[in-house]
Amino acid sequence: MFKSIGIIFTAFSFTLFFFGCQSEVTSPDKNELNSDQLAYQTVDNDLALMKDGGMPLDSAAGVFSIGWNEIFRPFMDSSRIKGMAFAVAFGERGTDLQHLRKFGLDMGDITINYSGNQVEMYKHTHPMRGIAYSLFERPFGRCDSENMLEFIPNTDYEFEVSGSEAFAPITITLTSPSVLMNITSPAFGDFIDPTQDLIINWDGGNEGKVGVRLMPAMRPRKGPGGMHGGPGHEPMPPMDRVIFVILETNTGTYTFTAQQIQELINGIPADGLRAEVSQMDFVDFEHPNGTLHTAMRNGNSIMLRIQQ
Repeated sequence: MFKSIGIIFTAFSFTLFFFGCQSEVTSPDKNELNSDQLAYQTVDNDLALMKDGGMPLDSAAGVFSIGWNEIFRPFMDSSRIKGMAFAVAFGERGTDLQHLRKFGLDMGDITINYSGNQVEMYKHTHPMRGIAYSLFERPFGRCDSENMLEFIPNTDYEFEVSGSEAFAPITITLTSPSVLMNITSPAFGDFIDPTQDLIINWDGGNEGKVGVRLMPAMRPRKGPGGMHGGPGHEPMPPMDRVIFVILETNTGTYTFTAQQIQELINGIPADGLRAEVSQMDFVDFEHPNGTLHTAMRNGNSIMLRIQQ
């Protein structure tokens, strides 16, 4: 087992369809298959974050991940800590995804055990992309709140993999951080003056590197009668409108200048900003198929409104 510290980098992926869990693993029907097509894209987005954070995916035999208060948290103003997870083992056949490039192997059943609890991961099957496993909450997935991972500091979270003909059984143990990261100011939903510097303060996390990100939130589409949800896709900010800074140490504070904020929002229909701080712990496990990479993801993010 080999351990390293990484951070979540700038891969921009705010897909709102996260695939989830259920108490019994079954083969998906047609509607589930259509949903899973979006779900695999979400896994691909998560893999992109990890690759940009330093995980060598090209040589990986698989990835196992647990995340706390992850990147999509601005869409859900909730003080309840939520732990979510996914797992995938890579085969030889290619797929049409950029980062989940190889067909997902059947690993049998996977449960996550911790502190006397046991949660079964949902098993997704796709004819072109193979099999992947997930644990995400509704509406992002199919898990109910009672099936989410509870955060207990300094606790072992054990992936118990039953195995299959293509993948030998294995138990993978990740240890939760002592303190999760938490943005202490500004508060979720606060109005900010875009002509003034913006100071982000946080606590928690380990002493290593921290990624700090700021990006615009776009004004939603308008439908009939001025209501949200008009035809077409929701507007997304341009890829060059993301500021990402790597701090060598966990300073607990960072300041974005007024000039940086103006460069983010000028000329686009932005009505808010999303701020995020993040870290990742990487641990490698050896398996007959090769090296399995794991990540314990720790982050926090908020949505801010812009004074018009």
